[in-house]
Amino acid sequence: MKQFISLFLIGFLIFGCSTDDSNDHEYHLEYVNVVSAELPDEFVYGNTYRIKVTIELPNSCYYFYNQYDYFYEETSRIIYPIAHVDDGVPCTLNIRETTFSIPVQALQSKPYIFKFYQGEDADGQDIFLTIEVPVIKN
Repeated sequence: MKQFISLFLIGFLIFGCSTDDSNDHEYHLEYVNVVSAELPDEFVYGNTYRIKVTIELPNSCYYFYNQYDYFYEETSRIIYPIAHVDDGVPCTLNIRETTFSIPVQALQSKPYIFKFYQGEDADGQDIFLTIEVPVIKN
């Protein structure tokens, strides 16, 4: 019985662990531009909100899987949506928009300043769509 199990394990390791990478492909991650963001006029302290963010995917090689970087900088929140971009494949010019949401719980009394990435200027500096949301106590 031990020989059968040993042979099975050896066979599994040889044939079950394929080194065929034909399904793998090259890709990179890239920040994509925010077109618009929907936020309430004000936050009520302690409440949770879902912010709707619309981004632009510039061609058919860009895919969005609800990934974004979300940085805290004092009372500001800086949001960079991240797209998966296929490399080494033909792409078609297929500009499309997609919307995702970000949960935010209002836990500061000062206004929130949201900065949504919109690309870079001619000098390579990040530019942002900036929206300020005041916080009220209920």
